[in-house]
Amino acid sequence: MLRLRALAACLGLLLAACGGEDGAAPAPVPLPPRPEPPPAGPFQAGFAEVVLPVPLGIGTMGYGGLGKVESVTPFAVSYPGTTRQHGALTARAVALSRGPAHEVVLVRTDTVGIFQHLREAVLAELQQRTGRDWDDALIIAGNHTHSGPGRMILAQGMLTLLADSFFPEFYDRIVDALADVVEQALGDLAPAELGWTKAACHEAHHDRRCENDHLDQVQELPDLPVVAVRRGGKLAALVMSYAYHGTVLGIEDLTLSGDMGAAAEQKIAERLDHPVQVLLFNAWGADMSPGDPTIDPAAAGAEQPAGYDKMQGLGVRIADAVLPQLEAIQYTAEPELRAETHRASINRELLGYDEETFPYPNGAVYCGVSNGNCDDATPVEGLDQGCVQFSPEEPAPDQTLFTAGWIGGLSFVTGPGEWSTALAGGVLDQLRALRGGEAMFLGYANDYMGYSIGERDWWQGGYETGGALWGPKQGDYLAARAFDTFRYVHDLAFYLPFAEPPPVKPFSGYEYDPYAPEDAVEAGTVSEDVPETVAPTDVVRFVARGSDPWLGLPVATLEQESEGSFAPVRRANQSVVDSTSYDFWIDLAVDPPYSQLMPAKERSFFWTFNFPASRRAASTIPKPAGKLRFSVRIPTGDPGGEAVAQTASFEVK
Repeated sequence: MLRLRALAACLGLLLAACGGEDGAAPAPVPLPPRPEPPPAGPFQAGFAEVVLPVPLGIGTMGYGGLGKVESVTPFAVSYPGTTRQHGALTARAVALSRGPAHEVVLVRTDTVGIFQHLREAVLAELQQRTGRDWDDALIIAGNHTHSGPGRMILAQGMLTLLADSFFPEFYDRIVDALADVVEQALGDLAPAELGWTKAACHEAHHDRRCENDHLDQVQELPDLPVVAVRRGGKLAALVMSYAYHGTVLGIEDLTLSGDMGAAAEQKIAERLDHPVQVLLFNAWGADMSPGDPTIDPAAAGAEQPAGYDKMQGLGVRIADAVLPQLEAIQYTAEPELRAETHRASINRELLGYDEETFPYPNGAVYCGVSNGNCDDATPVEGLDQGCVQFSPEEPAPDQTLFTAGWIGGLSFVTGPGEWSTALAGGVLDQLRALRGGEAMFLGYANDYMGYSIGERDWWQGGYETGGALWGPKQGDYLAARAFDTFRYVHDLAFYLPFAEPPPVKPFSGYEYDPYAPEDAVEAGTVSEDVPETVAPTDVVRFVARGSDPWLGLPVATLEQESEGSFAPVRRANQSVVDSTSYDFWIDLAVDPPYSQLMPAKERSFFWTFNFPASRRAASTIPKPAGKLRFSVRIPTGDPGGEAVAQTASFEVK
């Protein structure tokens, strides 16, 4: 490794030669020039969305699952199984292309993050399907919902405390779904125009880290860059990035949800007058928490579970910041597009620790989680000496990756995990200074390296310090490698000052017996119907008998009678009001309970749909009038695909 570092130094910015044995510097050896990218072609953009095949009942990921409320399901092991669904979990893709070397494929998922092994599996699947390598262009990022699925990491020991045990069949389904959304977006490519702007929003997040308040560094940034795509002269997609750490719900809620990020996407989309694909990436979140939106306590609305009003109110704040900026965007049919992906190793030697500092050859975590200094800028003495170290058999990751480039006049770089405001903001300042224009940070993207904060910040202690896998120098080291990657893409005369490791291998070597969905009793029937009338502040409830959650979520659509027949209720943007959105929540109960009998020859699956007739946060659902009902599509696994059931009609009085 030291020899590789010496070689990298010889190939650095100034092309300075390394000294010989006698200390004399030989003449510089010129490096071969890197070729110019091929010419760009016409600009095209494509969009896609898939529902992630996540069975209700799986455990979530992000909060520690041990010692929590017990909830037994066939899809969870050490974590409590989920019993509630708040909107469908999705992957959304926007593909931007002017031909090879001039393309960016952006994918946002309702997951806590993305690990590089998963990305490599998706790349391999895409290579097989399309015959092309998408490594440079592909950015997959989680929105960091802690109510997304776990069980996607092939590991033992400490990592199972974070993610529960590996579920190989489920993991394969996720890989296929992510490849599907990319393939569909590429298949949707059509002539387009691109523009960008920058909004600002202070109200939807706040600084949660008191330990660095006394350091002379930025504590909060309201940056909200926006990429807009038009097709056929109409707005077709928005891609945004905002630091928000989307964790309104807790593990005790036993809920699958896209949380704050998904609610904000819907709040933006539903206020437009036609369908628009909306992706909100989580920029950095190591020192951010969701904001506290002011909702009038006297506002009328149905009583929702804790957190729902908050995340919807946060979505309103973000929509309020973004939508007014769209009118002034200038579009071009010839935007500059560029992206490259490069990998960097990380270990104690590369970070430059002396023998005493952070003495963990395999990495370590939980360094002083509860003993941070919030009183002044004095470092916490001995903070690096009491960490929980990774074992040689299961070391911390020893490499990561960055994707960097530009979308029009907006430069970007990805960050593998949770970065602090000051750390990410410093990299963005470097991008702006080098290329001009504005810059965008895409966090929780392509890999996950835990928390990354600056070295001075790390020594203040606290929760965020404990999440860095390689100690106090990790953050500054990764920030330098991120900027190196961008500079390498920007400047053909610049050579990476670090040696690139080969990509990690996708998870492999696992076998499994396919899960057999249990037979459902009376699937496709309504076992508890709606009342004839409800008040505007009521939650309308009904229960449908459905099927095993492995087969997918049942979907209820709100319908309204008109001239003797029922049709779906639609918002102004033509989206249907159904239970894939945050406008519903769904609870699942089974008989016999999983805790009493598993597996069962047959089981009743009772899906309770809950629809607030009104909500306290601003709503764009047309005011219910006349006769209403719900139509429910229930997946059955049969060749026909689904059963359909309707409730009785009701009115909102």
